[in-house]
Amino acid sequence: MRKVGIALTILGVSAFAALLVMGLGFGTAQADETATPTATPEATATPEGTATPQTCAPVIPGTYNGTVTVNGVPAPDGTTVTATIGGVAWATDTTSGGRYVFDVPATLPTTEPCFSGGEVSFTCGSAAAAETATWNSGLHDLNLTCGAAATATVPPPVTVTVTVVPATATPVAPPPTGMGAGGDGGFLWWPLALAAAALAAVAGLYTARRATR
Repeated sequence: MRKVGIALTILGVSAFAALLVMGLGFGTAQADETATPTATPEATATPEGTATPQTCAPVIPGTYNGTVTVNGVPAPDGTTVTATIGGVAWATDTTSGGRYVFDVPATLPTTEPCFSGGEVSFTCGSAAAAETATWNSGLHDLNLTCGAAATATVPPPVTVTVTVVPATATPVAPPPTGMGAGGDGGFLWWPLALAAAALAAVAGLYTARRATR
């Protein structure tokens, strides 16, 4: 019986040792199978590069000059004249002696929006000029007319009234009465008197000449 007890004791110890070894091995295997989480570094955003502004090509300006007429008369000094292309003002000047002069464009842009030319419109103060021009480099003579031209005042026609006066007959005086026909049948006595006076004068001259002889 003693040998059986010793054998059972040895068997129990061996079993305990075997179970202990198995438990330690199982725990180590589980620890190996559990992966330690590794921190993944976040991606750092790369800053975008700053766009380089486009530079404008150099432009030889166009010089515009001429007279300015507003409402039919020369513009007073200080009238503002502006040149625009596509709604953008590229030059301005004030009149002196009824004239203007400026370069279009007055200032050359170095960055966008660049100057590209086009149809040039002009204003005189708040009035639009009748003239336009296609932009070109160089010197340009262009007289500007702004506002309505003055209307010439035409005097009313002169009405001439002609009054026709009818001719009036001038009355002729009748011969004097009392020296007409005599009572003896119509002979005039005054011719006879003149003849008698003439004969008397001749007779007197004749007598005077004879007396002198």
